[in-house]
Amino acid sequence: MVEKDYYPIVRKWLEKKGYYCGGYIQDRKGNTKYYQDKGTKKLRIDVAGIRNVGNRVSNEIEIVAIEVRDKQNVSVRDVQDAHAYTQYAHKCYLATTSTIEIQDERCAEKRGIGLLQINDRQVKEVLSPQIKTPDFSMMMKFLRVLDVAKCPICGTFFEIFVRRKEKYKSFYRFIRPKYFNAAHDDLDVDVFDPKELKDLKAAYINYGYICKICLDEFFSNKV
Repeated sequence: MVEKDYYPIVRKWLEKKGYYCGGYIQDRKGNTKYYQDKGTKKLRIDVAGIRNVGNRVSNEIEIVAIEVRDKQNVSVRDVQDAHAYTQYAHKCYLATTSTIEIQDERCAEKRGIGLLQINDRQVKEVLSPQIKTPDFSMMMKFLRVLDVAKCPICGTFFEIFVRRKEKYKSFYRFIRPKYFNAAHDDLDVDVFDPKELKDLKAAYINYGYICKICLDEFFSNKV
């Protein structure tokens, strides 16, 4: 087996723990989309999961990120790579096929990283991770890679997708100006006119997504 062959094994372990790891929607080719090998150019997560941790009046999520390694020994670099995920995630693990020694546990515990032992297609938690506070901007950037957005009306996190055969969209995308950037550069456009904003560079605009439920409840006659 190569390292990527372990991704589904680790993902299924996460799913049993109550995390959502993709799979509800498909890409244009009909392939199931899982949260595996996803991220930005600088940092890609091997396996990720999301679950709701809020209550009736607060919609909050918890992101778990797992670095998978198929090696004979755990190295400090392995732990450091897993720790880098704290930019995006609340809990981070190193999942490894190698035997986890006491010094490995101490190294991971020092950085607040959890350890998972992979053995015969089974995953066992050896060390629980500490709960981290990811950078909100980086977290939202990572969620966007997963096609997950936060509705600005109800605050719910949801997947954005299109079912073309059913003519169904789970979202409505809107554009808003980065007002202070545009005002500072004194652009010859009306920053409150959506038609003019569409032609501006990314430095001057933001994209937002309203969930389907809010769209139907509040804007069914307008959109």
